[in-house]
Amino acid sequence: MLIETDAIVLSTLKYGDSSLIARCYCKEIGLKSFLLKGILSSKKGSIKKALFQPLSLICLITQVKNENSEGLHYIKEARMAFPLVEIPSDIKKNSVALFLSEVMTRVITQEGTPHFSLYHFVEKSVMNLEEKKFSPFFHLKFMIELSHQLGFYPNKSQIDDDYFDLESGCFCKASSSKYVMGGDVVMAFKKLLDTDFDALDLMVIPNSLRIKLLNVLIDYFNLHLQGFGKIKSIDILHEIFR
Repeated sequence: MLIETDAIVLSTLKYGDSSLIARCYCKEIGLKSFLLKGILSSKKGSIKKALFQPLSLICLITQVKNENSEGLHYIKEARMAFPLVEIPSDIKKNSVALFLSEVMTRVITQEGTPHFSLYHFVEKSVMNLEEKKFSPFFHLKFMIELSHQLGFYPNKSQIDDDYFDLESGCFCKASSSKYVMGGDVVMAFKKLLDTDFDALDLMVIPNSLRIKLLNVLIDYFNLHLQGFGKIKSIDILHEIFR
């Protein structure tokens, strides 16, 4: 059956000399992989390569046997649902987009099974990154709020305590776990927890502390998501924000 759905492009992989495989998180049918045959060589085709940049918000029509069917699918039609101008052209926003797309690729691994709340969160985040003034804390706040969508958002009931246990996801006075942070890092973490996306430009945290906080969040995700692994685009972020 033909299905029309909004979708977020997570990644693309070259296939042969002229084709791409695009992994898209679709609002109606969840994660799907699409074969874009000849898209790199065709100048006359209705589906353009420019539609499939990291985090592009598109609308597509595809044919699937059922929502949970795996393998490669084909896109009959595709168009931009929300034009991106700043993200492709601004080096800082583009670097953050690459990071977020890699994070989402590690998080969303099972084909099918749509998650409407998660989709709307990512969609809104992309729009915010495009439209709002850039903040070097955006990707950190994104990861914290993403943990809420995935079910391991930090427990703030004892947020006044001096430490945060990454294993339990709780603030504490002390812990025997080796995954505990304190000092300036936990203070920055608390500050980020209590800051909305719209107020990120008011935050002032040294670059060295921001790097430590990102590493902590990567550890936090690895403790709570099997197979999350290392994020390769971190080095790009460090270079851009230096």
